[in-house]
Amino acid sequence: MKSPKEYFTLPLTQTYTLYGLLAMFLVWSGCENILGSKEDPVTQEIIDEGRIDPTQESETGYSPVLPFWDGFDAPTDVHIGFDTFVYVTDAQGLHLLDRADLGGRQTINMRGAEAVAQDRELRLFVAARDSILIPERDNTFWDLPVVYVIEGFHTGSPVFVDTLIFPFDDFTLSSRASQLSRLNRDRPTNYENVSITSVATLADNSIYLTRKGPLNNSRGVASTDNMILEYVRDPSTGTYQNIRQLRSLSSDRPTLASMLGLSSITTLVAPPQRDEFTDDRSFLVTQASQDDDIPFRVLWIRARLTTDGMVYEPNPDMLAKDTSSAEQFLYDPYKFEQPEDIEYSGDTRQLIFVVDSKTHMLYQFQSNGQEGVNPPIAAEDRRKKVIVSFGGIGSGPKQFNQPSGVTYFDRIVYVADKGNNRIARYKLSSDFE
Repeated sequence: MKSPKEYFTLPLTQTYTLYGLLAMFLVWSGCENILGSKEDPVTQEIIDEGRIDPTQESETGYSPVLPFWDGFDAPTDVHIGFDTFVYVTDAQGLHLLDRADLGGRQTINMRGAEAVAQDRELRLFVAARDSILIPERDNTFWDLPVVYVIEGFHTGSPVFVDTLIFPFDDFTLSSRASQLSRLNRDRPTNYENVSITSVATLADNSIYLTRKGPLNNSRGVASTDNMILEYVRDPSTGTYQNIRQLRSLSSDRPTLASMLGLSSITTLVAPPQRDEFTDDRSFLVTQASQDDDIPFRVLWIRARLTTDGMVYEPNPDMLAKDTSSAEQFLYDPYKFEQPEDIEYSGDTRQLIFVVDSKTHMLYQFQSNGQEGVNPPIAAEDRRKKVIVSFGGIGSGPKQFNQPSGVTYFDRIVYVADKGNNRIARYKLSSDFE
């Protein structure tokens, strides 16, 4: 059962395309006396990335890269794809912009856009909501979670090639009767209360989805709502099939391998800063449930292939806290209150970024779980990591209001600052490079 796409159109006011971006660069090329030669790497970096706030350039840690991008309506996610374009979801839908935000934005209007990711073949996956007509339920429309699969958006000609609609694309609900059993507005387990919250891609272009909802009786035949689902593309039809659900992870109690109110997922495959990509299927997740007492809300889950199949288990390395090298860690109990998004950097730094909408913070960790970065050469204590996490409620250049998304590319961290209706950007001080 697929959803019609006729009402998804680019706004008539959208006039910039990739050709508009090219024209903008042609205009710049005539202004070399003002900006310097376009071959000047410093000038080109300013054009591409923006400029670090000069009032905070000497501060320790991350400095704001100006200008921040405004004009969004409560942005929920930000993602840099393998095509190096920036994708943002907000209350309007899905936006595309270049990394300088100078080529004009393209928009696809869609409701409830929550998260976006791109695979290595440049297909986009957008978690959103749609009104689905269900003939067996009084021929009425139902507000259901969907994942749109889109090709060609970066060319200016987006095509919807598939739509995953839930509960119909859950392989554990294989019969029509089992699917319709979740569509009952008289029950609190009605599927209108279920959400797809995040998407992540793997090296082979399969995808993980995170789902949250009210039905989490792990003894049932069907999978629980709190779940990570894996999908692969059928090359003969171009559609995506649910091949695996990670039911070994706890959906109803906090553990070191649980899924309570999943808000985001990231794999170890991040675009596009390496020539080779790992085939490791491990991932990190964030748990944002406010109904559970969860000591460890950010978890690293290892995927290990055995003779009995793929096994998903806690990463024991995260529990090894070397206090001689760091003072704070990813696995400090009650470190987070409502983590909304997580990112694993795709470069050699292998950093972990987390945004928490309740503490209004951006946290940064090493891949060994230590919080912070290596100290600068001139530091008195060269042994311990320097904390560079920052935030707090507000609209200042290093404050946030319910940050909901984070991504990283070429030493720049991008934050979807939901309450401030902006995308904020930060770069680590050169003292730490």
